[in-house]
Amino acid sequence: MTLGQQLKQFRTDRGFSQPELAELAGIEQSYLSKLENDKSVPSNDTFRALLSALTITVEQFIHSFDLVRDRKQLIQIPDIELKLSQKERRALKDVRRYLYMASTLIILGVTLFYTGFGKQLFNESRYQYISPGIILAGEPNDIFHSWHSLINTNTSQGRAAINATRVEIAKRKYEVIKLSQENRGQLFVENSDMGKRQFRLDKVEQIPRAINAWLQIFGVLLFCGGIMGFVLEKRLNN
Repeated sequence: MTLGQQLKQFRTDRGFSQPELAELAGIEQSYLSKLENDKSVPSNDTFRALLSALTITVEQFIHSFDLVRDRKQLIQIPDIELKLSQKERRALKDVRRYLYMASTLIILGVTLFYTGFGKQLFNESRYQYISPGIILAGEPNDIFHSWHSLINTNTSQGRAAINATRVEIAKRKYEVIKLSQENRGQLFVENSDMGKRQFRLDKVEQIPRAINAWLQIFGVLLFCGGIMGFVLEKRLNN
């Protein structure tokens, strides 16, 4: 389609003859005929007068054009050139916003995937600590394991004390197991009403948590969505 063909199409759609439209626009009929036959390009003032007579906007006038193919012809009229520039700026802004959104999806996808994969937020390790019994005031923290080293076995009294102390320690033993999602080290001490307890790391178990798997799934979905956004944008704009 050409400028002249579009102008003629709007004139016939409005039911105007050439003389009627020429009179409404304040131009000669012969000049209007040249415009419709693409023998001349209207000045910007004439173009405005024609749009006013046809009661249409610049957007309506250029709607049927291929804005890429017909751009060279269209920009001969300043009002159309301005409108095309505005449309291109808006389109570029929309593309940038679209690409920012796609990039954000990729970043969020990667973050969620590695958060779930690395168990960064929801730890799957469970630490089991064990305490053999209450440690009384003045006793070393490892009394239940080192009590025999505190007795001199070179004397008969010491050898006798070994047996008595063994019985006493056995009576005092009362194991407590504490489970924790937090790694508190190999040893830690907690106070109790009768003294204190030393907890020793006994084992570490891995307890799978579904939320980490879901984080990885959502991460992959968001990542794929972002990549697809870039692919679609490239295809739509080529």
